[in-house]
Amino acid sequence: MKKLFTLASLFLTIAFSANASEGLTLVGNQLCTESGRPIQLRGWSTHGSWFKYCYDEEEDFAAMKEAGANMARIAMYINEGDGIDVEWVKSCIDFCANQGLYCIVDWHLERESPSISRGNPMTFVGQAKNFFLEIASYVQQKGYNHVLYELCNEPNEDMDGSPYEVGKEYVWDWIKDYCKEILPIIKNVDPDAIVLVGTPQWDRGVVFPFMDPIDEMGLNVMYSFHYYAGNQERYLGLLSSASAFIPLFVTEWSISSDAQGSKDDTKSADKLMEVCNGKNLGGQIISWANWSWSDKNESSSTFRSGSYADKLWSMSGDYVRKLLAYGNNFTFSESSAYEGAQILDGENDLYLQLEKFDEGGNYNAYYDFDEDWVLCSPVPCNAGNAGINGIRESDFVDIGYTNEDDMSNSYYNLGYIAQGEWVKYTIDVKQAGDYEFETYTNNHIDENIIAFTVDGKNALVDEDGNEIYRALELQASLDGDKYEGFHDWDWTTPISPYATDKKFRLRFREAGEHKLGIVFMTSASGLGSLKIKGSPTEIVKANDVNRQIVRIWPNPAQDGTLNISVNYDSNVTIYNVQGVAVFSQNVAAGTTKLNAPLVSGIYYVTIQNEKGFSTEKLSVK
Repeated sequence: MKKLFTLASLFLTIAFSANASEGLTLVGNQLCTESGRPIQLRGWSTHGSWFKYCYDEEEDFAAMKEAGANMARIAMYINEGDGIDVEWVKSCIDFCANQGLYCIVDWHLERESPSISRGNPMTFVGQAKNFFLEIASYVQQKGYNHVLYELCNEPNEDMDGSPYEVGKEYVWDWIKDYCKEILPIIKNVDPDAIVLVGTPQWDRGVVFPFMDPIDEMGLNVMYSFHYYAGNQERYLGLLSSASAFIPLFVTEWSISSDAQGSKDDTKSADKLMEVCNGKNLGGQIISWANWSWSDKNESSSTFRSGSYADKLWSMSGDYVRKLLAYGNNFTFSESSAYEGAQILDGENDLYLQLEKFDEGGNYNAYYDFDEDWVLCSPVPCNAGNAGINGIRESDFVDIGYTNEDDMSNSYYNLGYIAQGEWVKYTIDVKQAGDYEFETYTNNHIDENIIAFTVDGKNALVDEDGNEIYRALELQASLDGDKYEGFHDWDWTTPISPYATDKKFRLRFREAGEHKLGIVFMTSASGLGSLKIKGSPTEIVKANDVNRQIVRIWPNPAQDGTLNISVNYDSNVTIYNVQGVAVFSQNVAAGTTKLNAPLVSGIYYVTIQNEKGFSTEKLSVK
């Protein structure tokens, strides 16, 4: 990052070093520099060509940099305004390079035509192929490594409803077909670049990339999520949950709503930033681009209407400037066992006691959208049943009984489940392995998409050890009832609707205490219990030949004393949140005790060996 001798620069002392001359890569789900340091890109998106006076000179990008941004998103509207302008995009790429900014090139599709509101990326696939070939070739010709390619903005079938329910019918198939056409072009010309793929229903349907994955062709593929704080808080849990399964980038967000006349909501935006800064199920640091660097007469604009020449910052502009000035504010979800860990002994079935979810509250032990309803004004306004019957009254997880007429012979169940909710349980695993499991479900038909994590990472594998299909569909206990069926419970086995012949297991890679996450990517009719069967099968190794196995414990650590277990001779480097290496040591394959001089805080542990990089988060008490 170049030094800026301005007032704003005084507040940037804790920002990650973000010199755009250093390329980017993915380490697991985390966006990192090519040297393996986690990074959060932060900045603005442009608007359309009709506001080009806000971003047609290098000084416009210098102003972004001076305000604290380390990247800019170039929104190339393809069928609005001036249409496709390749030379302008190239100029923006050059301006960003000169200013040390990373640059997202956004193929900005919103609608197919003025009369057709839906956005099917296949409608313009021919133009897209030509565009990305020319842009990627230009990037390579210039020797740039600061460019990210956003393949399709907000693909959508223009109708309201659940991103999952609408997206599964058409939109994800459009995106998959489109990627088959565009990804080979990037792979052939700029194979090390970061590629951003849109998700169904205006970049909200983030379950599809891990439920029915595309062929990523070995590229660094991330997935887009959009958020308008004024009226979209119901989607925030999707971002928090999906962070455990796929690399995410919030390529567009605002304090405003996506509809005219709705309120601005900085409190909802604060929650988005909390999730982006690591307080999510996967502990992923998520990059973001604010909408938009313009002086359009709308509350999402960075500048007041018509004031760009005078740089009169709007409420949105001031809010984002303060975020950028504050720099890194990374925190992670931490929870503790409730009444001790539940035991998975490797011999007997474990019937998970769902009422014994971890302690720590919302965003830490669980994410439950009802909490915001409970705390809203006027009260009460909770549509769930959190805290009734004396069950964990200080928490907001909706716990009930599978049989309210005979509670003593009933399971506790999770109910009133909204999309994106998750909950953690501490499990003491005595034997590593792949465990078969069943779910106790009722007969009501809902979307019912469920996933599982262990220590913030995907836990689902098929019988061959593959981690391809990482979200499943809960099955109705009988023949399914769209309107009733809430009281008819039985044991069922969830399936993948995209691989119905596959059987799935939960993988615990090592013995010891682990955080088991139950994740609902859609609304669900309820979960009565989870039965993890005894006698696990040995972990299938075929899919792990080239996989780094890394374990760090205890985490949180005390005073920098920790153990690290790796399966290859490795270099271990620990970075603080400023991106400064504070400890480095070579370790042999196996387990090594480290005594690192670390003060309390959050760190990133980067492991480098012959198989590449791996990055883990470390909390020091």
